[in-house]
Amino acid sequence: MIRPYVANIDALLIVVAPVPKPDWVCVEKLILNCHHQNITPAIVLNKIDRTTEAEPRAMLAPYEEEFSTFAVSAETGEGLEPLRDYIRGKLVCFAGQSAVGKSSLINALGKKTLEVGDLSKRIQRGKNTTRHVEIYDLSDGRAVDTCGFSVMDSVDIKYDELVYYYDEFLAYQSKCKYTNCTHTKEPNCAVKQAVADGLLNARRYERYVKLFDALKETWLKKY
Repeated sequence: MIRPYVANIDALLIVVAPVPKPDWVCVEKLILNCHHQNITPAIVLNKIDRTTEAEPRAMLAPYEEEFSTFAVSAETGEGLEPLRDYIRGKLVCFAGQSAVGKSSLINALGKKTLEVGDLSKRIQRGKNTTRHVEIYDLSDGRAVDTCGFSVMDSVDIKYDELVYYYDEFLAYQSKCKYTNCTHTKEPNCAVKQAVADGLLNARRYERYVKLFDALKETWLKKY
């Protein structure tokens, strides 16, 4: 992957947290990059000690059926055992926004003492403490810590091919009026109907549309 700049990993652990506010479109871009490079993505919600009991499930719901998801707290240790089991025998990479706790998770999982950062009080965004990519040995696997980021580009794919990277949409593809339906503005779209009926997650569909529009704009400007 170009960002984070890593290779030969078994899984990408996409870390989010209640604070800073998650950039879910960035999460979708990371997942898209994983699909493009045949890397297994998983979603890790850190800092659940700062949430209500119901919030972790609600935040992870759009991804639970398709991906491995973990609700954890690097500070209290809650939920770390399932994540530790998932990492066992793998080389994984932690990626995501600054200040979501990537280094803190490596510290908690591997008894390390990596420098950790916090939010900028003025803009409520993360401040980078990891300044280079490095592999760390954990008790049962290895982990790559990466610099945080707030903006990332998608892989260079054509906008009307994006739908093929969303496995949950493919089951409805044959029911759409048009065989090349992008599930955005076309009439009689089975995917849009499934969203309206609650069969597909509306929040993830909205992120798909945002990503589709961004890819289309980039593609049209480029070509």
